[in-house]
Amino acid sequence: ATGSRKTVVARTHVGSPPMSTLAFCPVPHTRRDQIWLGIGLSLGLGLTRLFRRLLSPSSSSTSAPRLPSGNVKLYYWPATGRAEIVRMLFAEAGVAFEDVTFEKPAGLQVYRDLKSFMAVKGSAAAQKFFVECRAKGGNSTNNTPMLEIGGQFYTQSTALYRLAARLSGLYPQDSEAAYVVDNILAHCEDMFPLCYNALFGRELTKDELANVMVPLHLGNLERLLGLHGGEWFTGSFSVADVRVVDVCVHLFSRALPGCLVPFPRLTSLVERVMARPKIAAYLASLSSTRRPTSSSRCDELWGPNITNRKN
Repeated sequence: ATGSRKTVVARTHVGSPPMSTLAFCPVPHTRRDQIWLGIGLSLGLGLTRLFRRLLSPSSSSTSAPRLPSGNVKLYYWPATGRAEIVRMLFAEAGVAFEDVTFEKPAGLQVYRDLKSFMAVKGSAAAQKFFVECRAKGGNSTNNTPMLEIGGQFYTQSTALYRLAARLSGLYPQDSEAAYVVDNILAHCEDMFPLCYNALFGRELTKDELANVMVPLHLGNLERLLGLHGGEWFTGSFSVADVRVVDVCVHLFSRALPGCLVPFPRLTSLVERVMARPKIAAYLASLSSTRRPTSSSRCDELWGPNITNRKN
């Protein structure tokens, strides 16, 4: 046949491999390829998040201890009160400190009743001690409890709790966990005056303390502890746990024996904290037993149980 034929020549760029050699295409064309691509991306993202979480501090982890250098002194009444939390934190961290206090008059007890309390407060030794603390701390009102670290003085109760916790490595690094700690410390500050108000007859009867206020506050702490698994308030041991145990043991359990029974999480928390070797050793030491406390080895805090005393 004489008809003309056209020859089609495939043109390729110089240096490009033949089309037949392109066995892999980076764009997923089939449904199967798209599924496998999705699985691969999901696994990659999951592993990335996992490694970031493992390599970064836990949200509930506490800071490393920054143990103070130089002499550490704690100024307070010869009592547990607002200073015992600092003592317990330092005991847990192994911080050596000196208790600086005054000698109360013979026959008087700090927390026996309002009359005894005022007599101790008004004694010459106590007044001299408070004047010296005001001169050192700088506040014109009250400077106890007060910390002295290497010649520097620190005042205000809740600020001292946080400072002692940071020095002891028991204050969280994460802002959310730090909020939980601050929240619990605020709850404890709300609770703290209740037993004293009932003991001294200030705006609260002992029946109201036993039947209304203590169950109300302990119930709230029981709930908050349960929000984080029921073991520690932030998921790991912190100053919040120590403060709650301090208030429960040195105030409420002494004033109202058995008040923790309806709250199993708080009961277990008290047992865990009190069983920590360094805290247990401190509480069993002479430096602890010589002060008024809720323990059976020292009855000065409340005297006879207030539930057995008439309003």
